[in-house]
Amino acid sequence: ETVPPLSPTRFTIFRIGSEQAKTSDDVGRETVLIKPSWKGDVLAAGLRYVRPAHELRLERYMEDGRMVEHLRYPGKGVEMRRIFRKSD
Repeated sequence: ETVPPLSPTRFTIFRIGSEQAKTSDDVGRETVLIKPSWKGDVLAAGLRYVRPAHELRLERYMEDGRMVEHLRYPGKGVEMRRIFRKSD
């Protein structure tokens, strides 16, 4: 199952330690990873939505064999966590 339904699989390659890397979200909106780096076993980066502009903080890590995406939105005081499972 993909969310949103029928969203295409995407691959993004970026260099750890780079200043910025162009990416896109699940529905194709343009985003930019800012200073992606490893903090132990956690991939951490700033995340900027281009239009409309939003600044978030992204962390991705493994937990109980599943990938977790943890987003913090300081401008609105919101935190979101998505837990991914491997498709069958």
